[in-house]
Amino acid sequence: MVPTFEAVYCDGWDGGVVNPLTPSIAQARDAAGEPYTVVLLIDGRRHAVLDLSWVDGYCCVSRFDAAGRQVSRHVLRGAADGDLFLRQAAAWDGPPDVGEHEYPHVAARTSTTYRLSGERTDVIEPRGDLGRRHESRSVQPPPRLPLPGFGRWQDLLGLAGDGPAAIVDAIRHPLPVRTATRPPWRPPRPLQPDGIEVLFTPGAQVECSGRKLRLSVHAPGHLHLPSGRPVAADPSSLDLGAKPFSVTVPPGSYPVSVSLATFVDDPHHSRVTAARLDVCDRPAMRWELALRDGQEPLDLGHREFFGFGVDAGMACFVDADSIDRMKDVWRRLDGLVKPRYRTVGSGDMVAWSSGWGDGVYPTWIGYDATGAPTCFVADMLLFSTDEDEHEDEDQRADRG
Repeated sequence: MVPTFEAVYCDGWDGGVVNPLTPSIAQARDAAGEPYTVVLLIDGRRHAVLDLSWVDGYCCVSRFDAAGRQVSRHVLRGAADGDLFLRQAAAWDGPPDVGEHEYPHVAARTSTTYRLSGERTDVIEPRGDLGRRHESRSVQPPPRLPLPGFGRWQDLLGLAGDGPAAIVDAIRHPLPVRTATRPPWRPPRPLQPDGIEVLFTPGAQVECSGRKLRLSVHAPGHLHLPSGRPVAADPSSLDLGAKPFSVTVPPGSYPVSVSLATFVDDPHHSRVTAARLDVCDRPAMRWELALRDGQEPLDLGHREFFGFGVDAGMACFVDADSIDRMKDVWRRLDGLVKPRYRTVGSGDMVAWSSGWGDGVYPTWIGYDATGAPTCFVADMLLFSTDEDEHEDEDQRADRG
């Protein structure tokens, strides 16, 4: 007999239904591609939670057993042709006497990650967090599904391990319900390069924590790129595996600009907002996050980014072929001098103080109308005010 699942619509699940939605409102969100959640019930209990955001090409299907323990999680992302493809799958299988909070840590865990290129990575952890981890790689195209119409989530459930089922709207349900000012989940929208151009507008005024700052732009000199492979890193840790960006430029010498923000009510207090490596004088028409080999934007969540780590309050641009030489030169220096930036080694490195200090910082690449790179901007996130900005940096950045 085919089971029937009852659908409850809401902003999300967090120990109960958060901000319930009527079926008509949920369907309107679905048509607009906006985020919403479907909780599927069987016999009055939660069986699956679907977090959907079609505008972001995102779907997460979480399934639960009769004891309320999560037994699987499947994340699907949008492909260029409009289909969904399986990005990540995880499953847990553990002892029946373990509670829902301990279960994902001690249950046997298997996970699979796919890339559209056909790379597949499998990880098996027979004892969860308590034992060894076995990893293998193979070549296999990811499973794909067409984008489902509203209410037609059977294929999503089938991919996650369910058999054929019918789905109807719930008339009433026994789940706890609460309201919240913010949904309990957010679609994976990585950090965006908002206002990059303003950072290099001399005389522009910005606000930070209620205080006004005035921007100025300075030219410490040119950076030599003998290999054309720029690196942004902490100069004191170049020997820890700093890697170049995957986008390269013709070998040569390129000008670097540093943007300083000076407090209007304290002219002696200034901070570096960003450093820009100009490849040409054409204007940037779009911006993208600078990536290193192996970094995949689909792995980024809400306001996450791949960036370079800073532990000594300093950042720099350097060529990949100059790293071995410059890591020794840097050790013989006393650090930065005022006004917070300097050229090192006759142009083999340009270094600056890193915004508010230690942390992880993104680099943006500007592209012209033809798609050619125009500049690299290391953003010190001086004016970032997002409420999530102080989350653990290892969850949103790659120090490589």
